[in-house]
Amino acid sequence: MEIGIIGIGTLTLELARRAAAAGFRVVINNPRGNSLVHDAVLKMSSNIHLGSLDEAAAADIILLFIPKENLETVLKNLPDMTGKIIVHTSCLIFNPHTLLSSISNALTYQITASLLPSAHVIKLFNPVRLEAAILNQYEKRDEIYFIADHAQSKDSLKMFLKKLNFQPIDLSGRLRLHRSVINLEARINPN
Repeated sequence: MEIGIIGIGTLTLELARRAAAAGFRVVINNPRGNSLVHDAVLKMSSNIHLGSLDEAAAADIILLFIPKENLETVLKNLPDMTGKIIVHTSCLIFNPHTLLSSISNALTYQITASLLPSAHVIKLFNPVRLEAAILNQYEKRDEIYFIADHAQSKDSLKMFLKKLNFQPIDLSGRLRLHRSVINLEARINPN
């Protein structure tokens, strides 16, 4: 399986490192210029290489980390993404104590989904703690949170994250519950 990364952030670099260590081939494209991350990528793994936007977008799973101000421009330059699994990572660090506000305010995730309506967009929240060292398989896995609507994409992401020694936690049901509560409140209090 090939992993494409478009945009560089702490989470995408950690996912790239873990994916390469797990045997995945990783293609990274930084829309702001690959020269900015060239040295870091060379030090990571022979399974990771810099590539064009089209090469990163051709992967089986595509991880995005693009600032909101550049999002529309970058997404419009992508090839046809029909049926692709797009994992949107741009967000503030996930804090379990502010779960509902974190989900509700994930605006760039919503913009990505609206600009790529034929893709399966998943929101991956940056966990509170990321360790640089690979964890021993007997140690506790880092928890990582996501929301998604497409069942097969959820399953693919869960399997991928487990191979990276994460414990994926699906928050999609909580999002649906939160939306239901908001809709109920709006009907009860139409002000």
